Amino acid sequence: MKFSAAISVERDAGKAAVELCEQVRAQLGAAKVDLALLFVSPRFVDVLPDLIEDVHLRVGARRLVGCTGGGIIGADREVEGSVAIALWAVSMPGVTVEPFRITQEQVEESNGPAFWHSELGVGPEDEASFIFLPDPFSMDATRAVEELGAAYPGRPIIGGLASGARQAGENRVWIGEKVYDSGAVGVALMGPVRLRVIVSQGCRPIGEPLIITKAQRNVIVELANQPPVVALQETLKALSEQDRQLAQQALFVGRVINEYQAEFHRGDFLIRNIVGLDPNNGAIAIGDREIHSGQTIQFQLRDGATANEDLRELIERQKTALAKSPPQGALLFSCLGRGENLFGLPNHDVSLIHEKLGALPLAGFFCNGEIGPVGDKVFVHGFTSVLGLFEPIEKSE
Repeated sequence: MKFSAAISVERDAGKAAVELCEQVRAQLGAAKVDLALLFVSPRFVDVLPDLIEDVHLRVGARRLVGCTGGGIIGADREVEGSVAIALWAVSMPGVTVEPFRITQEQVEESNGPAFWHSELGVGPEDEASFIFLPDPFSMDATRAVEELGAAYPGRPIIGGLASGARQAGENRVWIGEKVYDSGAVGVALMGPVRLRVIVSQGCRPIGEPLIITKAQRNVIVELANQPPVVALQETLKALSEQDRQLAQQALFVGRVINEYQAEFHRGDFLIRNIVGLDPNNGAIAIGDREIHSGQTIQFQLRDGATANEDLRELIERQKTALAKSPPQGALLFSCLGRGENLFGLPNHDVSLIHEKLGALPLAGFFCNGEIGPVGDKVFVHGFTSVLGLFEPIEKSE
């Protein structure tokens, strides 16, 4: 199994295609390309068909999928505010690569897991891993991800929502040389490859875990038998002055996914925005459709230092497993709100990943929402970096 990654900041599409494919071919040698992912700045939308055809032919990919991105990640760089194209290509002997396209009509038509098993031609017994790239303007990506998660419970699903568009119809997704301005594309991988996922939501918990004692839809009405605002005020009082200042602009709620744990740590929470406070009853509304009594939540803070610490800690937690089975390639789906805007310096996540894991062939893009699991369920996230690490599965496993 061989992985490769390349990036070009060449503004001429033809020259960029040549540069990308030469870099990839130098890394892969004569190995056949079973899957290629191509991530492209919106500037190239008008020449996309020619660009994709050129890359497809030059690299000789059996399967090719991709999308547009408002920022492009490749090899050792994160390109923000400028044009770029990234190409990720892999030779996967023995792995079945099944591309698919999903439309909003299919999402609305869905009547359960069996529908998706039929539509995608992938059954739960195939134990597939998925890469999923929806357009947020034309698809309810949250529902689509929920549907796929229910159809393939416990299976790794990663990806990101296409970005860079200013209005509907400007994003692009593609399979092979067929380019679409709506829906989603993806690929299912079946066979001797493991996809290990790290979801860094960039937050740290503050205060103590609290039980929701009354809720209505996405509104927490009572928290630990008192108005949520009271519980929040008590939490803030115990913070340093610096953290209280940070809470004024970067306060979130983390919902525990696995309630059966004795303790809760980073990676155990689904982070969601606080979208409103009711001064009359002290209730808090959050951006989560699955709130109900009995759940555990904890308030969270996010800033660049915390996001850096979070990604470091989550990679460190995987150190033993990664040492036993080192990853050979990686995909990174990062929020448009991260990057230099959050960290104050370029290439933060890529540099950290290479520091911790070595110079992996890596590519991805900055997304309008990131797709990855928390616990055994998959979600659409915000302000998150989702790192997918690919490892061959040995015959003895």
